[in-house]
Amino acid sequence: MATKNAYNGILIDILTLVRCSKGEKAIAYECINFYPVLRVKWEARQKEIKLSPLEQTFSPDTESALSFFIETRCKSFTARSLRSNDRKQVNLNLFYCTDASFPAQDTHRSFTVNVSLRGVFLHTKRDFKEGERVWLRFIEFSDQSPIAATVRWSQRWGVTRCIPGVGLMFEELTASQEKEIQRVLYP
Repeated sequence: MATKNAYNGILIDILTLVRCSKGEKAIAYECINFYPVLRVKWEARQKEIKLSPLEQTFSPDTESALSFFIETRCKSFTARSLRSNDRKQVNLNLFYCTDASFPAQDTHRSFTVNVSLRGVFLHTKRDFKEGERVWLRFIEFSDQSPIAATVRWSQRWGVTRCIPGVGLMFEELTASQEKEIQRVLYP
């Protein structure tokens, strides 16, 4: 469901997570690292549900915890789906710029957090808007042609415990750039 539908946040039942299969856990942890998350726990003694964001202890008031989660976490998180292409945790060094000519004063150094054939997650503390265009040059690639990419989503610095950065989708790759990405993904 998470690859076909866009979500602003998810609820995680801790007991179900503990009991699920290895494959289901991998998907659950990918969701936990991607979306704002609210933990759900059944308190058998009190016969009630307790809720809390992952970074806080359980709230004594379930209704206020849910309201807080929706208002402060989910509304500010752009709804998105999990990626359908395999991504690999790979750190590639790169230069990025909003100008294809890469003027020195506007060119920034960074690295990828993960890579797929369709795009990358780029670590940056700079705020980008969805749809904004960015050009990339991977230091490790022999083909240094600028790669145009579109910002699909961003994770702002200091908002959550997640790594700040932007999810970028490649607009077009040269044949050699595509081969180099495949080599990184499937050594």
